[in-house]
Amino acid sequence: MPKQQNNQQSDALNWSDKLNYLALTLTLLAVLFSCFSYFSMQALQKASENRYHSYLLTEQLRLSSDQLTQMARAHAVTGEQKYLLFFKKILAIRNGSMPRPVNYHRVYWDILVPENGQAPFIDGTQYPLQQLMAQAGFTQQEFEQLKKSQQASDKLTDLEFLAFNQVASALSEQTDYSQSALKNSALALLYSEEYLQAKSEIMSHINTFYRLQEERTDAEVQSTAQTHNVMTTVTLISFIALLIVLVFNFRLKQKVTLQFISMLKEEVDLQTKKIQEQNVQLTNSMEIMESTKVQLVESEKMASLGSLVAGVAHEINTPIGIGITAITSLQEEVKKLGLCIENNRLSKSSLANYLDLFEKISDLVLVNLSRVGNLVKSFKQVSVDQSYDEIRHLELKEYVQAVVDSILPNYKYPDIKINVNIDSYIICDVYPGALSQVVSNLVINAFVHAFDKEKKGEIIISATQQGDLVALNIKDNGQGMSEQDRIKAFEPFFTTKRNKGGTGLGLHIVYNLVTQKLLGEIHCESEQGNGSEFKMTFPRQGKAITSRL
Repeated sequence: MPKQQNNQQSDALNWSDKLNYLALTLTLLAVLFSCFSYFSMQALQKASENRYHSYLLTEQLRLSSDQLTQMARAHAVTGEQKYLLFFKKILAIRNGSMPRPVNYHRVYWDILVPENGQAPFIDGTQYPLQQLMAQAGFTQQEFEQLKKSQQASDKLTDLEFLAFNQVASALSEQTDYSQSALKNSALALLYSEEYLQAKSEIMSHINTFYRLQEERTDAEVQSTAQTHNVMTTVTLISFIALLIVLVFNFRLKQKVTLQFISMLKEEVDLQTKKIQEQNVQLTNSMEIMESTKVQLVESEKMASLGSLVAGVAHEINTPIGIGITAITSLQEEVKKLGLCIENNRLSKSSLANYLDLFEKISDLVLVNLSRVGNLVKSFKQVSVDQSYDEIRHLELKEYVQAVVDSILPNYKYPDIKINVNIDSYIICDVYPGALSQVVSNLVINAFVHAFDKEKKGEIIISATQQGDLVALNIKDNGQGMSEQDRIKAFEPFFTTKRNKGGTGLGLHIVYNLVTQKLLGEIHCESEQGNGSEFKMTFPRQGKAITSRL
């Protein structure tokens, strides 16, 4: 069954890949024809604009002919020179000898006719009308009609200038111009059949010009519109086909995805079951590791206590030996004194010598027994604190010194000095066992890792009271640590002396004791070749906690 599902998924994925290629092809076609459609739309817009522009130019040709006739007749009727000036300007603008006003296709001359009339538009570029038509793409056939219209216009212009000459002659007469026969003759000429025939011929050619221009521009617009419609249709078909392919591909992928999710769910359930089994095994392993770690920590504590017992025993052995020797010697001297008394041979001087000797032996025994008593007292204080941990009121300097004294017998480094620089007024309520083990572990760590036996060195233990906190620092001028070792210093089982019996738990125990028992903080500052310093702060008034390390 899984094999059949895999085959179905493989076939579906193959079809999906083919559909992806088809969708990509349709996308490219859609984009390509969209571009063609856009360009064809631009061409259509340009053709429409050209048709409108061509219409305006043709309209200007017709209007200029009408405006020339209007100005000529107005000049003949009124005799005013402004109409003659307008006539000449219209002709000059059409021929390109004067600048063509901007927006000349709009109403222009009718605004200038009244008294003090102002031109509505500024002058533009100086172009003949025929040149503008050539730029607009007018055909040779259209220009033939324009040429014929121009010839007819020249004939009409000759008649108009003949009428202008008659008007000029009439104006030069002393009679009233309105009653002048020359005026009437000029008007008759401008309304004559010959003038009207010439005007009709011009308009006939312009009308043909209109038809040719409209046919050309309409054909251009229709051709461009047809191309645009084709491109738009193909683009639309491409997008529809693309949409169909995408929908089909989506449904196919959705089907494959659902099958894959079903298979994946089965696989997840299987893997979840395996992970749960592994988690159970891992939990058991972690419990074993934690138990082993606790045992190692306790072993480290017991080893520390055993080392302390061995050191104290070694230190006690010497004064006890001296005491035993002194007592033995005293017993022998007492026997000698007894013999002297028994034999009546005790003189006053001998008695004085015996008494002096007894006093010296007694002093020697007392001194050594006092030393033993102090060692036992220190051992009892430290060992009991490590075994039975309860918060106790203690003077910090005295207690730290006692811890140091209990360490020294087991680590005989004559060239390494330990200086306890702590103010005697610092009183703490803390777990003495935790504090004892922190100090002893850090001092022993300095002995083992920071110094060589044959070299001189110094360990400085200092403390200050900072409000409700105590800052305790233990610094050595030994070989220091690399940055990599400093970062890992408090990690469990990290040691640089593993081949020499190091467990890597000493500083880890220190960290746990400071942070969990003393409720403080500790960090290490060290530089290779410049020694190390362990800085810790903890509350001066500790709080009882129920958990144990």
